[in-house]
Amino acid sequence: MELVVIGHLSRDCIVTPEARIETLGGGPAYAMIAPAVGAMGAGIVSCIGSDFEDVYLEILQNSGLDLSGLHVKGMKSTRFINEYDFEGRSQCVEAIAEPVVPEDILPQHLGASIYHFSPLTAADIDDGCYSKARMGGPLVSLDAQGYLRDIVDGCVVEKEWKNPSRILSLVDVVKFNELELSAAFDAQSELSAVTEILELGPRIVLVTRSRKGSTVYTRNTQMDIPLVLGSESADSTGSGDVYAMGFLLEYIRTGDVKRAGLFGATCSSFNAQTHGPIGMPSRKQVEDRMKVYL
Repeated sequence: MELVVIGHLSRDCIVTPEARIETLGGGPAYAMIAPAVGAMGAGIVSCIGSDFEDVYLEILQNSGLDLSGLHVKGMKSTRFINEYDFEGRSQCVEAIAEPVVPEDILPQHLGASIYHFSPLTAADIDDGCYSKARMGGPLVSLDAQGYLRDIVDGCVVEKEWKNPSRILSLVDVVKFNELELSAAFDAQSELSAVTEILELGPRIVLVTRSRKGSTVYTRNTQMDIPLVLGSESADSTGSGDVYAMGFLLEYIRTGDVKRAGLFGATCSSFNAQTHGPIGMPSRKQVEDRMKVYL
């Protein structure tokens, strides 16, 4: 496989001023971008409960993803309520699935070129999964959001990430949005925070800024990536996941951080046009849209 995404699927409810929509969510759901853009095999490792809807399973089965790592444990799947208004997003949690443990990563996953960890909360993924994923020398990536939030009275709140070096020392690429980065590292500037992260182990740091584009940092370069505009804007849920996975897939192929950043941003622009992980673009659609930015 070229890509394996590890984390919880979610039974999402998206509430906007215009509508209330039930949809599939969680980082592994947005891994559907990989087969859509021509990845050489992609799979997920996730835990769900017996309440997981058949219609969501059908979507996943038809996506081209390898689902051998999808494990049914217990009764409850993770369920997030994402409410958007003019001030931003608030989140509540109705249930959390059983954690992903090293035994859930099967032998067929161990030859992957890329592992991307996408925890929704800090308890979603057992730490041993990172060590197991590193076997064979793949590119290991992390979306840090789950380590920077807690569930209090059913609502998602920010929390301090204690001892981030424990996880960051095991990954090569890490993604933050700009608010998560400032919450995680009490630094005088974004650059000084990123420098601290790079000293802990990662060699690439992705910082996204919603409607202000993103920046790709390495130990030698800082590459600003513009916002790529889609044909419309419906819902930003999952856009960070799609950005990261698009970046990883293009980076592993080209080694070019600017092109990979633009590719990820363009994939994300298609995701923002729909509610949930549907309508993923083809590689040709992505390349056609990103031409003007190259």
